Amino acid sequence: MLRSRRVWFGFAISLIFLGLFFFRTDFGEIWNSFKEANYAIAFASLPVYFAGIWVRTIRWQYLLRPVAKVSTARLYPVVIVGLMANNLIPARAGELVRAYLLGERERVSKAAALGTIAVDRLFDGITLVPMLLIVVAFTGGGEQFSLPAVDWTINLVQLAVVMTVLFGGALAVLFLLAFSEASRRKADELITQLTPARFRPSVEGLAHSFFEGLQALRSPTDMSVAWVMSLVSWLLEATMYYIVGLAFEIDIGFQHYLLATAAANLAIAVLASQGGIGPFELVTKQVFIAAGVATGAAEAYAIGLHALVLLPVIIVGFYFLGTMGMSLGEMFRGATEGAAGAGPAPADDPAEEAHTP
Repeated sequence: MLRSRRVWFGFAISLIFLGLFFFRTDFGEIWNSFKEANYAIAFASLPVYFAGIWVRTIRWQYLLRPVAKVSTARLYPVVIVGLMANNLIPARAGELVRAYLLGERERVSKAAALGTIAVDRLFDGITLVPMLLIVVAFTGGGEQFSLPAVDWTINLVQLAVVMTVLFGGALAVLFLLAFSEASRRKADELITQLTPARFRPSVEGLAHSFFEGLQALRSPTDMSVAWVMSLVSWLLEATMYYIVGLAFEIDIGFQHYLLATAAANLAIAVLASQGGIGPFELVTKQVFIAAGVATGAAEAYAIGLHALVLLPVIIVGFYFLGTMGMSLGEMFRGATEGAAGAGPAPADDPAEEAHTP
């Protein structure tokens, strides 16, 4: 894994942004903020965070329904292990892990699972971008801030516009592939042109399975439920951020936590470092400074919050991985080599192809 270029690229991104984060930092102020924090309140935020992941799992369950009916209880460990993988390796490789584990556990096409995950991730964007725009419009402040050490100003409205273009474009492509037979034929033609003849049949099979995973986009009910679940999950995450703020005795309105939730998570969607380390801390810190929080307190909060977001998921993810009888190395190898395996995994019994409550 350490030989992968994307891993080292992720490390480089983290180092650059951590350098910006710690530029001219008074470590004494950070230490004082940590000493004065109420850790009982901070740890009380964790059930709220894991509840948000549970709601996010329900969202994926609805998007997955055209492919397989799987209970939320069965999907939840898969989602946690996927998040753990995202925290350990960059470039959202945890999504490949999710597709691989789902295919292995539920006997469904890994490529179709990856199609549902693509839609699932896009729901984050189409929830966070409006949240960012609405909060910036109503707070009337914190719209932009200058990065330390460099002559660069971030405008949160500009960030939202860029992310709207990216997520909107990706969603439009997926809608075309889900609804338009002509678009799927053109995609098939492109695959035929670009793929060597000996690989063509299997690659075409993968593409068709991926298209199958987009079928939830055809259901207004599934789409509506998925969007509501997406909104609830991010509100729960913002509530977790708010509780951690209480632990650090930060006195700002809930709207600023919504702003930090949207801005930090949109930033790490673009800047693919391990677990978002670096970009998450820097954006969170700057949003809080713009809201009037002292620099040392904002820095301590950003570090403490991200630790609470990352470490418990990694610990619980390792536990779930153990219950699946799989090692970390096996998970990564299986995800990178077999996540796009063509067709459904074989099942000894048709009844094993779907696990319902």
